[in-house]
Amino acid sequence: MEMTLKEAIEGRRSIRRYKPDPIPEDDIREMVRLATLAPSGSNKQMWKFVAVTNKEVLQKMAQAVSDAVDIMASWPEAEGRERRILGIKNYSLFFTEAPVTFAVFMEPYQSAADTIMKDHGLNREEINHLRGAPDFQSIGAAIQNLLLVAHAMGYGGCWMCGPVAAADEINKILEVKPPYSLVALVPVGVPDEDPPARPRKPLDEVFTLVK
Repeated sequence: MEMTLKEAIEGRRSIRRYKPDPIPEDDIREMVRLATLAPSGSNKQMWKFVAVTNKEVLQKMAQAVSDAVDIMASWPEAEGRERRILGIKNYSLFFTEAPVTFAVFMEPYQSAADTIMKDHGLNREEINHLRGAPDFQSIGAAIQNLLLVAHAMGYGGCWMCGPVAAADEINKILEVKPPYSLVALVPVGVPDEDPPARPRKPLDEVFTLVK
């Protein structure tokens, strides 16, 4: 990896089309090793990565996602929006084309502060508001590491939350048991596209310096 961190951050893109070239197992393991160097709440390292290269297993996962979207489209609340919901499939199934797809799981994190708030009667939404959902923040940091490392190694990846609609079924397919639950899929492979950088908001719109 000869790329600087700045180059990796500026050059990373969300890649959705991949060449069929397989990824060496050593590269897969190195991506996960570096992903797990991310910070985590109380250093609990509440993540679990399952790297899937088996096409039959990937197809089972895709079918689970497709079924979950179909069910969502059948809900009464989806009336009039079925086409839009079914369109989610276009953005949720391309992981089957990647040489490897990382399924990222999370173990819930509960600190002493969380316990006190829960005992005080606060619900999970209220606790997350006051605590910032440190378990999800920790997983996000690890996924970002994974994407940057993949890019620096010459691969491309995409952070996918759409397939989490089938979280329970994917947990079963990959034989991952509670308390871990699926939070994202990250397909990775040699890019077969070169998308331009997506527009970003001006820095002054999202940044304030308090002196």
